[in-house]
Amino acid sequence: MAQLLLQQGKITDALKYFERAAELARTPGEIINALSYAEATRTQIQVQENYPQLAAKLQGIGQGMAGAFPGR
Repeated sequence: MAQLLLQQGKITDALKYFERAAELARTPGEIINALSYAEATRTQIQVQENYPQLAAKLQGIGQGMAGAFPGR
């Protein structure tokens, strides 16, 4: 669900789901994975807030790359 929210641009909502996934994780690997995604999402939020021009460029690059991979 969190990944879908990220793709939809609902970053703050995605962060909540990643944090919840960490709480519900059953193995150390699941915890690490969820916390890693949560931290990456927090960083994405900070970049958008502090460097909006850079965030716009990165989003443009990401959209261009998505076109390179059909089915995404």
